[in-house]
Amino acid sequence: MEITDVRTVSIEVPLERPLGISRGREFDTRGAAFVVVETDAGITGIGEGVGPEPYIVERIVEEKYAPRLIGEDPLDIERHWQAMVTEDLYKDRAGQGISAASGVDIALWDIAGKHHGVPVSRLLGGPVGGDIKPYASDLFWQDPATMAERAASYVDRGFAGVKTHLGRGLDADEERVAAMRDAIGDAELMVDVNCGYDRPDARRVGRMLDDYDVYWYEEPLSPYDVEGLAELRERLDVPIAAGENEYTKWGFRDLFEAGAVDYAMPDAMRCGGITEAKKICALGEAFGTVVSPHCFTTGVGLAATMHVIAASPACEWLEFDPTDFPVYESLFETPPTLDDGRMAVPEEPGLGVRLDADVIDEYRVD
Repeated sequence: MEITDVRTVSIEVPLERPLGISRGREFDTRGAAFVVVETDAGITGIGEGVGPEPYIVERIVEEKYAPRLIGEDPLDIERHWQAMVTEDLYKDRAGQGISAASGVDIALWDIAGKHHGVPVSRLLGGPVGGDIKPYASDLFWQDPATMAERAASYVDRGFAGVKTHLGRGLDADEERVAAMRDAIGDAELMVDVNCGYDRPDARRVGRMLDDYDVYWYEEPLSPYDVEGLAELRERLDVPIAAGENEYTKWGFRDLFEAGAVDYAMPDAMRCGGITEAKKICALGEAFGTVVSPHCFTTGVGLAATMHVIAASPACEWLEFDPTDFPVYESLFETPPTLDDGRMAVPEEPGLGVRLDADVIDEYRVD
């Protein structure tokens, strides 16, 4: 079997409700870059690379990686990963090059699963447990009453935990945390501030979060400040989560060796694909660190993340977008459903996804 074509499909979805995060930042569109790998056996693999600029992922995939891959055996996944990430004299140690390689890698795993007739999680050695426990990840910055009402609605739907995006000052954050904690009762509350604070403010907010029994405190500092994360983890009781802006096992080794995180959050669409996410999970297991992969993306990325989680004993929690994002459940062969607080891993060969032509054409960026 040989690779005959490697291409990308970029989309952009306008949002009815802008998503507000820390420091007054917000976004009103969500984009994605799908990687499509075709073979002479008639098997097509689908992956996704998170840029965040899809057009840059597209350029790297089609101009840098595609020429190296066409004519090659798609099942030589580790060899292709090494060629994309480690063999250049001037290496892409982080950033868009790794994101593009991530999309290719995921597509190759999709091909491998389809070729062998099994879900990707089986190829990775899973499943190691039962169904996956998701938390609802949607509570972006709004007034406290609206955020509390939405949080309660997700718990009523059966989610055991919800995640909110804060980071606009101690008093404003506490007002919203208090409202959501009251609304969701004993359900878990995760707080993400998207790198919004410096060290002093992060400590102040972290002490407040502990008063409300927050499950984890996500990305309190810049991802460059690994020492600061380790210091916060030492001084606060609330657990620290980080890693969505980290790349490769080498980047996560630095986090683990510094003692910087309680919950490691590799993003398979960014950290190096399924190949690297699996290794990061193993590294987390060795360091006694829980892995909860970051995943705020399309159904392709969600499926890839589910297969990684299913194959690792280090993993807890699946980040799940509970909104009506049009390129989420619609891309699954069998859309995931919440049943008694859990979700089943796709059972179809490969990832269990496809690019629905009608949906993709509606949001495609040419």
